[in-house]
Amino acid sequence: MDKPADAVLFPGMGPARAAELGRFLVVDPLARRLLGVAERALGRSLLDPLARGDEYTEHTQIAFVLASLALAERAERDHGLEPVAVAGSSFGERAAVVRAGALPPEDLVRLVDAVARREREYFETAHQDLVSQFVVRTPESALGEILDGIGHELSGRFDDEAHLVTLREADLDEFVRRVRAAGGYALTTMRPAAHARVLGGLRDRLAEEVFGGFAFTDPVLPIVSDQDGEPVRTGGGAASLLLESTVNAVRLPGLVHRFARLGVGRVLVAGPDHLLHRLPGLKTAFTLVRADLRDTLTPRPRARLAKAVAA
Repeated sequence: MDKPADAVLFPGMGPARAAELGRFLVVDPLARRLLGVAERALGRSLLDPLARGDEYTEHTQIAFVLASLALAERAERDHGLEPVAVAGSSFGERAAVVRAGALPPEDLVRLVDAVARREREYFETAHQDLVSQFVVRTPESALGEILDGIGHELSGRFDDEAHLVTLREADLDEFVRRVRAAGGYALTTMRPAAHARVLGGLRDRLAEEVFGGFAFTDPVLPIVSDQDGEPVRTGGGAASLLLESTVNAVRLPGLVHRFARLGVGRVLVAGPDHLLHRLPGLKTAFTLVRADLRDTLTPRPRARLAKAVAA
């Protein structure tokens, strides 16, 4: 009987504490090496802005990617993982593209920096009234009734009861009230909004002003798309995956099904994760191995650390 295969899954960027990311980049040897690569690529300090504690800037986004890559590298070695595929959920696509070999880390750092700056400029004048809201414990069958009369886009389906909905901020309180009344729970509110067709103008600006300046190569490992579950095997496909994430919804069940078709048994969730390791669809389909930066920032006995497999 063939041994089940391994895969790496990078989480999206939830609430990230800038100071915590900065500390990790200093104390972890693998992350510190990537920090040097990043600062040389940027030509400026990454740690100084992180110390100021600003959230969801280009600096926290870059730090999140670096931390995820460092955690994956160590966990693959410590757990003897041999990935046959990689993937990223939402923002995690960026780390996946590097791990798959489609873009070197220094180029990814410059790309994230440029994208984040264009996004900030774009949202200074456009779609300031939109947010994207995570909801859990909300069955898909109930979501239609909850959203009745509320203009929206479904920006992510992470599991049967976990969704990301883009809507006007003026409707947010009513939406959250209905979710709670139905027994659901509202998690993070994303500002600015993400993964919505209405952001086509941003997607076009990024295509014209940013992505043309980077040369993606064919990945060594297939990158399973979190948008449609298809494996990406070309450099052009890797670039398109990142670019089209601006307007395409996350559809994680398709990714789960593709991993299963590839014979995956263990999935490494590498990076600061607030959601993926809790999803029933992932937990029941695979053995999840977690690699979180807090394992480094809060050292535990080696015997316990070696058994850090998520239930």
